[in-house]
Amino acid sequence: MDYDVIANQPVVIDNGSGTIKAGFAGGQSPKVRFANFVGRPKHTRVMAGALEGDMFIGPKAEEYRGLLSLKYPMEHGIVTDWNDMEKVWQYIYSQEQMNVSISGY
Repeated sequence: MDYDVIANQPVVIDNGSGTIKAGFAGGQSPKVRFANFVGRPKHTRVMAGALEGDMFIGPKAEEYRGLLSLKYPMEHGIVTDWNDMEKVWQYIYSQEQMNVSISGY
């Protein structure tokens, strides 16, 4: 994908309280769709092989949800934690999520 196309392509985000969806305007379907929550480990890491990281978003948060304390940055359509909401948006805009390669730019 050409960088000029990426830079000029609007991103549409459906920022729901329970599920968040995002993709490029004009696309047939969203590029990403996941539960809109942030997970942090319930317990401090004490053994090798325990969870690596202090925050999980998207599929990783869903995969480890039993080991995480979950927090929804939106409740009833209102952002209640702007810091966590910003982390979710950063995750959405990551190259891995939008399936975009901008190497060489």
